[in-house]
Amino acid sequence: MSPHLDAVAVERVWVAGGVVRIAACTRELTVACPDCGRGSARVQSRYCRTLADVAVGGRPVLIVLSVRRLFCDSPGCGRRTFAEQAEGLTARYQRRSPLLQYLVETAGVLLAGRGGARLLRILKVPLSRTSVLFHLMRLPLPPAATPRVLGVDDFALYAVDRRGNRRHT
Repeated sequence: MSPHLDAVAVERVWVAGGVVRIAACTRELTVACPDCGRGSARVQSRYCRTLADVAVGGRPVLIVLSVRRLFCDSPGCGRRTFAEQAEGLTARYQRRSPLLQYLVETAGVLLAGRGGARLLRILKVPLSRTSVLFHLMRLPLPPAATPRVLGVDDFALYAVDRRGNRRHT
């Protein structure tokens, strides 16, 4: 259905209230601990995680993903339990798929607040202008380029007279 859903097993797809809902579960039997990297298959619990995804056929999509919480049995690891992540579909603490998050961030960069919210509303992602700006402010700034050559106009020398006024010298 979608390439980013390859990491999970889709169990059911249905439409309810104008929203496409997808029930899925993870496929991996053993999952590596995020701290020590040791694989674990010992399950502590299961829970459902709801993720928003990009619209399909003009309808918003919600993915109800069943994930496991696993024990880390490594004696040197400080983490006792961890939740599994579906590659390309989930990120820690996110309620949107990475594809939808990228769409929101791109709309924020290109159109900022109100314009980004209008575009996202057309794409069936209802967000307020303040939410679009919030996601824009979370993005890291691009690295500043260091100038290689400075010209005479790139800096100016100022002199201050006795009244405190600045003037070029």
